[in-house]
Amino acid sequence: MTLLDFLDNAEQGQSDLQTLSGLSFLMSIDGIGPVKAIKIAESYRNLATLREASAEQLSTLVGRSSLDLERHRWSEINPIVLPDGVRAISKFDVGWPKSLQNLRSAPAIIYVVGTVPDIPCLAVVGTRQPTDFGLRVVEKVVEKAAQRGWGIVSGLALGIDTKAHEMALKYKTPTWAVLGGGVDVPTPTANRELAEAIVNSGGGLISEQTPGSEPNPQRLVARNRLQVAFSEIVVAAQCGIPSGTLHTVRFALEQNKRLVVPKPTGTWAGEKSSTANMALTDPLGCSPTILNASSSLAKVLLARRPIADVVLSSDDIDAIWR
Repeated sequence: MTLLDFLDNAEQGQSDLQTLSGLSFLMSIDGIGPVKAIKIAESYRNLATLREASAEQLSTLVGRSSLDLERHRWSEINPIVLPDGVRAISKFDVGWPKSLQNLRSAPAIIYVVGTVPDIPCLAVVGTRQPTDFGLRVVEKVVEKAAQRGWGIVSGLALGIDTKAHEMALKYKTPTWAVLGGGVDVPTPTANRELAEAIVNSGGGLISEQTPGSEPNPQRLVARNRLQVAFSEIVVAAQCGIPSGTLHTVRFALEQNKRLVVPKPTGTWAGEKSSTANMALTDPLGCSPTILNASSSLAKVLLARRPIADVVLSSDDIDAIWR
């Protein structure tokens, strides 16, 4: 049984692979994720063309071992029905965000409630257990960003993320939450009202996960790369070791985004929630292992002293943009 066999019964009227339904169809095949779905849709615009491809051509394009087709049967590409208030943007749509166009691991589809970023943005991220240090940093950073007309991107999580969104609302600058689950069921539930306020203020909720999806650790890590992609600068306000925020830091370095890390001083310097701040701002550098960096990135990080592009002090917030 081959992919071509499964396509023979597909309806001609639903044949365009470069659509929301077409990409969803491709990603329903075991072993085909967003990157491979985009490759197939780019190479074979519709099902008729795809039927003409040989097994060898498909194998070269996406890898023979990745196509586990024996458990699948389709008669057509079914239209996608979205919950009220949710819209979907595919990689091939005119409205696809420019900030995702060159992302190596870009999703094929994003789901949105509200808007997507259309102004320069800061990603403000950090621990779920912030201290006064981290909370003060966020307020000062967001206030300055609002004065400059910049938006705020974060993840709606408790702690630093919540503070970042709240300060954006306070200072009346748009803010966007990139989620690890469905945009129709924003989590945590404690932040449902905050999510609504974000949308009502002109910002939005964004996710690559289908509506109704629940977040899990893998999805939460993956969404961090999108927070970075939507932003010109990443501010790691406060985080410890280990920390999920360090995945965002790694993505910032991989995507060559400006990394800003505030350095605690005095009694704040010894706080557990700031151990990563101290490491990333150390003028002697730090071990790449705290970022789970790959061998190639690890070599780059070993030469960075400090890891952060900007070591931020509380009395010079404008250094973020210099």
